[in-house]
Amino acid sequence: MKAFNIIGLLTFTLLTSQGLAQDLRFTQSNAIPTIVNPAFAGSSDDARVSSVYRNQWASMPGSYVAMHVAHDWYNRNLNSGFGILFSNEEAGAGGLKTTRIAGQYAYEVPLGNGWRLRPALQAGLASRSIQMQDLTFGDQLIRGPQVSSIEDRPSVAQHYFDFAAGMLLTGQFTWLGFSFDHLNNPNESLNPMFIDPMDVKASVHGGFRMPLVDHMHKKYHGDLVVAFNYMAQGPFNQMDLGVYYDTKPLSFGLWYQGLPFGHTIEGGADVDAVSVILGYGQENWKVGYSYDMTLSTLGLATTGGSHEIVLSYNWRTQQRSRPKSPRYLPCPVF
Repeated sequence: MKAFNIIGLLTFTLLTSQGLAQDLRFTQSNAIPTIVNPAFAGSSDDARVSSVYRNQWASMPGSYVAMHVAHDWYNRNLNSGFGILFSNEEAGAGGLKTTRIAGQYAYEVPLGNGWRLRPALQAGLASRSIQMQDLTFGDQLIRGPQVSSIEDRPSVAQHYFDFAAGMLLTGQFTWLGFSFDHLNNPNESLNPMFIDPMDVKASVHGGFRMPLVDHMHKKYHGDLVVAFNYMAQGPFNQMDLGVYYDTKPLSFGLWYQGLPFGHTIEGGADVDAVSVILGYGQENWKVGYSYDMTLSTLGLATTGGSHEIVLSYNWRTQQRSRPKSPRYLPCPVF
């Protein structure tokens, strides 16, 4: 019994001190873009509230479940965008939770001909915790999982400040940006005996929108949108490549997740998943659903894939009623 308890203690110590953490990524990040880059805060004339729910690897026990809610708006008098971001993520049978609330500020610099440059900052407070009573210890494996453990299992938590920054360049049909999260390398360790600084997460993202117009018959057939998002955090990195056919009110998307060239031991493509996106919306509200088909060695039969649902609502602010030129945001909605 002592051996099992020692193993359990060592496992917990390793998980809380030397774990290689990686932030959760969202397939429909374009529908709630402020989770990728604070420079998207107030990037359109409308105020916006968006939420995303993700269930990653739904068939596996203790799957990764996350909910993010974001609100952002633009103030023309200040040439500034503001945003509020709330996130809650839970992983594993032990209820490993991470909760964060952050404020965002972006200043907009008009460059002419519809181009805008938007530097931004983000500051937040986060909490990471685990419910020890939900874990199974070695003495329970011997005496039965329904028996309470003799171990002292108080729940533990870590609170820390978290900072991010970003930059975004947008035109009528093009956008390009980069962001850095966890700039202060906050300590996320749940073991007070160890320090586990978070790696900075870097992201480079962009794309372009191309209207599909039949000039001969003067007909508009929607937009073709191509987008990418490269992410790196510690030893992890990934490239997402997406293409959308964007019409009103429907939108269809297909994303490739992985590194296309020479990343595996054999030198081949590192394919994580392929995602299918379906969106529907009217002028003020939109809803999107995506399904990630796991193509890695874990396999779709093992993981069950990943589900994601996005809801978004926007409304016109009083500032927009002024006779000023509209501000374009060419990013896809979903």
